[in-house]
Amino acid sequence: MAKTNFSGPITTGPIQVNTGTTVGTNVRDAAFIANSMSFPFTYASFAYATDADRLATAAANTTGTETVTLVDATQNVPGITAIGGFEMASMITITSGSSDSGTNAVITGTDVLGNAQTETLALGTLATSVKTYKTVTSIVLDAGSAGTITAGILKTAAVSVVCRSLFNADPLAQTSSTTGKNLANNIVIPAWSRITDIRQNNTVVYSENMFIQIGANVAQAAGATLNSHDLDYFAGRGATTDVKALGSMHVPAYMYQSDAQQDNCMNVADDDASGYEVDKAVIMTANFADTPTTGTSYLTIDWLQRVNNTN
Repeated sequence: MAKTNFSGPITTGPIQVNTGTTVGTNVRDAAFIANSMSFPFTYASFAYATDADRLATAAANTTGTETVTLVDATQNVPGITAIGGFEMASMITITSGSSDSGTNAVITGTDVLGNAQTETLALGTLATSVKTYKTVTSIVLDAGSAGTITAGILKTAAVSVVCRSLFNADPLAQTSSTTGKNLANNIVIPAWSRITDIRQNNTVVYSENMFIQIGANVAQAAGATLNSHDLDYFAGRGATTDVKALGSMHVPAYMYQSDAQQDNCMNVADDDASGYEVDKAVIMTANFADTPTTGTSYLTIDWLQRVNNTN
């Protein structure tokens, strides 16, 4: 059977005008094609052990360090390149042998999509980044450190997973070497679309409190991708709503959603720089109270394709 791909917007009603008073003649009765995509994941998608010096060791960064010597500036931060074909990023920690209160560190690296990002982090004894990193390429302090410096990861910090599998590992058991890979496990939403529902369906309860944020890439001025990952673009807000229980967790009550996040759902390109609206690769960011050992879910998002563009 032939396959037809539509780029949208696709309307199902007979007219697209709204200039009179007669319904069905000159008052809009057009509808739009509904789309739905899902992404399966488990506790293992976010579970890893604390490793305080995974990225930088104390032996290589003694008292007076300004430019941190990294173990490997190209490695994936959580230490897992892909699980089932999707990639990860995580918050990182910087630990000072003596308190570096009053000193800032500039972290440069990449987000879960591989786009460049940077962050200025206030140090102390233990500081945790706000952003999640796929790689860290440099850490530079604005003054010499008071003691040794290490950089690593924390099991209770946030982990980002892009909902864009390279193959259908669940349930087709495909691998990166499978011929004719199936890409059903993806959630990529065309620019200008309108999200009508976001839900996380848990078929196995999680062993730890689980806080989910639903984010995406956002185009900056002139279409730049620097610092383009917004962790909670569509839903979630740090440790606000626990979604570990068995059941279906919908926005806005059982998966937190603010007015601004709702606006981003009403037009997924709402925060993009004007003239540079981009498709959205949906990204989940999870934060656990401790390393999870159970939990199975799938995230489903429904939307009307490109409804806010030409309609």
